[in-house]
Amino acid sequence: MEFYHIEEPEVFAKALNLYSNAMRLDPDNFPLASDVAQTYYGIQPIPIDQALASWTNALHIAHDEVEREGVQIHFARIKLLAGRLAEVQAHLNTITNDTYADLKKKIGRNLHDRRREGETRGTNAPPISAPPVAAPPATPR
Repeated sequence: MEFYHIEEPEVFAKALNLYSNAMRLDPDNFPLASDVAQTYYGIQPIPIDQALASWTNALHIAHDEVEREGVQIHFARIKLLAGRLAEVQAHLNTITNDTYADLKKKIGRNLHDRRREGETRGTNAPPISAPPVAAPPATPR
């Protein structure tokens, strides 16, 4: 921001432009493609479709199963942010490498919490912590 005298949103736009140039020069560079995709986490609100497209590009150039499963972790994470809960579980189900066990478990817990929140929000019952509402005093006639 200081070097280019620009604000934070412009920093991400500039970074994505520079990454785009680098990807044109080295289109099969998985670490570079992964860095490009991770840049979207810094943009708020995260542009879901652009982030998923970037991770899809990384998936297409992944060299081995470890890299592919790493991309699946990010698909799950972004789709959790987007509220696409059924898709999150599908991505988590593809991950078998122990390298990602902790992240898989954390995203799985977050998914569970989001589903539980959805169930709670879908009822007409008052929140558990809400105090009972007292009836107004009767007015004499």
